Amino acid sequence: MSEGQDELVVAGLTLRGITRGGIQTCLMVPELDLMFDVGGSMRGQLRFGRILVTHGHQDHLGGLPYLVSQRQLSGLPPPQVHVPAEIEAPLWRIFAAWSEIEGFELALDLVPHAPGDSVELGRGLRASCLRSVHRVPSLCWVVERSSERLLPRFAGLAGAELAALRQAGERVTESVTSTVLAVTGDTQIELFEREPQVRAARVLVHEVTAWDQRRTVEQTRGWGHTHVDEIIAVAEQFEGEALVLVHRSERHSRREVEGIVRTRFPASVRDRVHVFGG
Repeated sequence: MSEGQDELVVAGLTLRGITRGGIQTCLMVPELDLMFDVGGSMRGQLRFGRILVTHGHQDHLGGLPYLVSQRQLSGLPPPQVHVPAEIEAPLWRIFAAWSEIEGFELALDLVPHAPGDSVELGRGLRASCLRSVHRVPSLCWVVERSSERLLPRFAGLAGAELAALRQAGERVTESVTSTVLAVTGDTQIELFEREPQVRAARVLVHEVTAWDQRRTVEQTRGWGHTHVDEIIAVAEQFEGEALVLVHRSERHSRREVEGIVRTRFPASVRDRVHVFGG
């Protein structure tokens, strides 16, 4: 890992990167072959050819031109970059300017999205986007996995018996879809309160920028972020395996926020709460 990178393994997923409020956010998930946001440069980014962007603030997207340039320098194909539709046109203008400055065309596959759109990822995986609640157009990305499960009434049957049923036209499995990961990006708490899919994600990466009264709830909301008091109030509604809290302000140390998790979060959810960010 690069200096400052964090790594967390939860529910079968590796989360790797940096996410610090106003500084830099980039989250890499190798098992899904996905990178979320690219707020700066760090080791390991070049391997990801598909990037899901939550919004256009520079601490989440400012590293994209450099990454595209480095991929070209390394002989890699242009990345596929999925962004809120509202920032597609200004991003093309930015890349046109950088191409003029560099003296060659910076190539990328820029894909705009509105809430409700989805991206097929292969291997039974699909990413869809929800509207998050921030100061600028923002998306929460939700990754689902679909698979086939044996119908309960056929449990215990031998393989040959199941094969015979299939040959006779009997459906012996059913499709099952689960949310394996949700990444909120910057958002107010209303996203969590509004979206059952977010609360049910096996791994939920949720921003918490302010962790004490140096920024009140009202001040935090004014900047389109979540205060720790707000997430504590609803934490027991989380249904998944890991609630990963990211994007803490530079005002707060890692030790400080981990202490708040241990002492203030409800006991029923405390062991599922993780602090991440580098």
